[in-house]
Amino acid sequence: MIPESVAAALLTVLIGVVVYVLGQVFSNLVIEPIHKQDEIRGEIADSLVFYADVYSNPKSSTMEERERASRDLRQKAALLTSRTYVIRGYRFLSWVGVVPRNEDVFSACRNLIALSNSVFAEVHPSETYQWAEEIKRLLKLI
Repeated sequence: MIPESVAAALLTVLIGVVVYVLGQVFSNLVIEPIHKQDEIRGEIADSLVFYADVYSNPKSSTMEERERASRDLRQKAALLTSRTYVIRGYRFLSWVGVVPRNEDVFSACRNLIALSNSVFAEVHPSETYQWAEEIKRLLKLI
């Protein structure tokens, strides 16, 4: 028979291991994906400021600048979409306000793609401004 003190020590170690493993699983499946989504939201905020001169007045930019802005904005939309899909329990997390609503994320992606396309089209600056402001609102960047 195992002495009580040894059994208590083993039980304590076992509980510690279980808690550690569950913490790691939660971190890898929930916390890290949310952090990655937050990072891309920050990058989107950066791109909206950095490329504002390009998407608000494309004719003042070179073709190379327009192509770079277009590609970057479109890539940010794709990354935001993919990083949103990997977050487990997204509906619940958005309900409690931890992450933006699913509909808001995808609306923001549509607006990012519209901005991406606008650098090659005749779009009034007020329209691109509205898209950028809507992206900020939807992703809770402001």
